[in-house]
Amino acid sequence: MNSNIDLNDIALVIKEIVTDMGLRFYDLVYNGVTRTLRVYIDKEKGGVTIKDCQKTSNTISRELQASELISFPYTLEVSSPGIARTLKRPEHYCWAIGNVVEIDTGDEKVKGYLRGTRGEGVIVATKDSENIIPFDSIKKARVVEEINHGKRS
Repeated sequence: MNSNIDLNDIALVIKEIVTDMGLRFYDLVYNGVTRTLRVYIDKEKGGVTIKDCQKTSNTISRELQASELISFPYTLEVSSPGIARTLKRPEHYCWAIGNVVEIDTGDEKVKGYLRGTRGEGVIVATKDSENIIPFDSIKKARVVEEINHGKRS
């Protein structure tokens, strides 16, 4: 049984579903060994609820089954990326503006307040300075502290 799938095609279907539900498509991860498809969703305001995950999971399951993009048994998991979320794509950084982040460039680790994005990088304020870190130099990044400015209730 072939367990190869096209994550780009699947991501397009899932992103449309999630967006239509008023949520953000955050990330998609597939583990070929366990055949687990993990979908991470987020909300612009407020936290993702279990009900959001259940409803999204049911809709995605129906659509993927109808699309026949996956032709073998698999497990679907839908959840929030959590507070200590990994930052991978430029929009992740945009959504994390105002939070404390930790960025590893391989040469150094920078922990500070994410002030914004500019062109091909991010602006991080530390207690000593303000740094512009190019996206292409970032090996790993994550939110380490979510600052509450009325976002969550």
